[in-house]
Amino acid sequence: MKLSWDDIPALEGLGMDWDYESTSALDKRSFIRLTDKDISGLFEVNEVLANIATDKQIYSGRLIDISAGGMLLSLPALIEPNLAVKVCFFLGTVKVLSRGVTRHSSKRDDWYLTGIQFLDLKKETAEYIAGLYASKVLYLAH
Repeated sequence: MKLSWDDIPALEGLGMDWDYESTSALDKRSFIRLTDKDISGLFEVNEVLANIATDKQIYSGRLIDISAGGMLLSLPALIEPNLAVKVCFFLGTVKVLSRGVTRHSSKRDDWYLTGIQFLDLKKETAEYIAGLYASKVLYLAH
């Protein structure tokens, strides 16, 4: 007779008969994000500027946060969601160039915070961005 996991009784007081669901927004993110302050500390710069191109115009903005999956920019104009864009900027000496799609935009003071999902970020660039988190942890440890 073949047993299944359902045939094994729960252990008293252990509480294994429930499905864990996180209530934290951080647990629901696919990628770890680095803030502009993290980037400033790692690269000893005041800010990282980025260019974003739509089919109609090129905008320059400031990086607010970044992960291997996308970025948040502060831009001077509203860019509607689900718009195809190209982004280009430098993280240190590494040039980041990717196609993307805008996911959201909201007004903050005289600027617009615009979330962009990377669509074809090179694997080595994604690994570099992800590796910056480890650099941040090591940087803060000293």
